[in-house]
Amino acid sequence: MEQKNPVLLPNEKLHILITHDECLFYANDDRPVVWAPIGEPPLRKKGQGKSIMVSDFLLEMDGRLKLNEDEILLYPEIPVEARKFLRPGKNEEGWWTAEHLLDQVINYAIPIFEAKYPNAIGVFTFDNSTNHGAMAKDALNINNMNVNLGGKQARMRSTFFGPNNTFQLMVFPSNHPIFPNQPKGMKQILIERGLWYDGLIGHCQLCKLKIDDITRTDCCMHKILSLEEDFKSQKSQLQEEIEKKGHICIFYPKYHCELNYIEMYWGAAKRYTRENCNYTWSSPLILPVCN
Repeated sequence: MEQKNPVLLPNEKLHILITHDECLFYANDDRPVVWAPIGEPPLRKKGQGKSIMVSDFLLEMDGRLKLNEDEILLYPEIPVEARKFLRPGKNEEGWWTAEHLLDQVINYAIPIFEAKYPNAIGVFTFDNSTNHGAMAKDALNINNMNVNLGGKQARMRSTFFGPNNTFQLMVFPSNHPIFPNQPKGMKQILIERGLWYDGLIGHCQLCKLKIDDITRTDCCMHKILSLEEDFKSQKSQLQEEIEKKGHICIFYPKYHCELNYIEMYWGAAKRYTRENCNYTWSSPLILPVCN
């Protein structure tokens, strides 16, 4: 089918969808075929065995996000591909974290995309997982706040609130006579916003149990602040970093059906691996050549 490029106005840019996903390849993923005497039950491998985790990006027009041979010569300072590998486990390379993905996106995926499509905007899509939704350390995250000032709580960035866009520090300034450089805590923030009332508790039982009720808006400090627009609109660090680069970050709905086209890529990769790998650590190069 012939590809037709869109007609763009002078102030418009091409938007290109880039989908991301991670996949685990296990040592015991091989075909469950064994030799066994007639009448004897087969002795099968226990567990899934060691694994290799692959994190990759896919584009409809080019497949995997990587430079071609001409682009490699043209951009020698840019990584060749965005794909990353990890051997997960306590005694291996640890676990894939939000920091791993941020490094992959900022230092690999975005530079490669911008080299291939210098005048386009990337629409990076991710699963709605805890790792992908992790916030920055200084983000406006109500779950990282104490009731009172000081103590072990996050030092959050300054913000704006209310209809007049009032500026507010989340940490006392360094020249404060009593609490220099101390996090303010929920109570002080609510007092400054005019939302405090006597008897207000930090976190009520219903909120702790995550029982939804749209009529409950001022039951506790946690609930009141969570409904404030600046806290509600706080983005994940992944989305913030992508948008800083001038691109777009979106997340698939939670529990979405696996119709993301990268799933077909993973299926083909696992089939290729089963047909070409003997599932020992002596043949670790099968995955990199599975393109």
